[in-house]
Amino acid sequence: MVNKKKLLLKILARVFIWSVLIVMYMPIMLLVIFSFSETKTIQLNNFKFGFGLYKAMFQNADIMQAVANTLIIAAVAAFIATIIGTMACVGILSMRKRTRSAVMSLNQVAIINADIVIAFSLVLFFVMLGIIEAGWFKLILAHTLIAMPFVVLTVLPRMRQLDPNLYDAGVDLGATPMQALFTVVIPQLLPAMISGFLLGFTLSLDDFIITQYNNGGVQTISTLVFSNRKGPPAEFRALSALVFAVVVIALVVMNLRAAKKNKRGKPK
Repeated sequence: MVNKKKLLLKILARVFIWSVLIVMYMPIMLLVIFSFSETKTIQLNNFKFGFGLYKAMFQNADIMQAVANTLIIAAVAAFIATIIGTMACVGILSMRKRTRSAVMSLNQVAIINADIVIAFSLVLFFVMLGIIEAGWFKLILAHTLIAMPFVVLTVLPRMRQLDPNLYDAGVDLGATPMQALFTVVIPQLLPAMISGFLLGFTLSLDDFIITQYNNGGVQTISTLVFSNRKGPPAEFRALSALVFAVVVIALVVMNLRAAKKNKRGKPK
């Protein structure tokens, strides 16, 4: 009787999980399917397979410019946020306990704060400084600010796990302070720094509200979609499907590498 109840619970749990996954990913699957439609209408009875939307997407200068702007801003902002966030972690660990707790609380506030509050705060800040048209500078600074708290949360736990004598040992063995930093400490932090960079890059790609109010005329993917009041062009189906495919491929590669690493680490 007990085994039957456990089996029933397992079946119900699996049905629930698969139902949730279907509801979550069915719209994305439909998006991918209709990205291969030769027609701009979304009708199954009029579906014609082809790569017309992908060709039109690559031929659309506005979309390509928005994609380039988005990737450049995300990469630069994530890189700066990773460097500054890692340096901030060094400073946080050297603080006293109360000061460290206060700084981490402020870091949490920056994470849970509403985007609309950050957006208007940055607007007022830039107006006060007289920076009105410098769209690239404003967007890179704004995206760096929203990514840096997440970098701190990613790198700080790894930094706490390091042996505090690791740096001193490198110097004692003949390395200069900079050599000890880049050959001893940084390699230990590199996986966490890469994770922080990818997280900041993703947050920058996903942001709309802060970008909309601080773009200074620089068009990104999110603002370009919003500017089409009658609805996004059909080419955005191909763009969205392409972004989804890149994310899936990246996740598969990362999981395969992690699985190989774990397999090598297991004792034979």
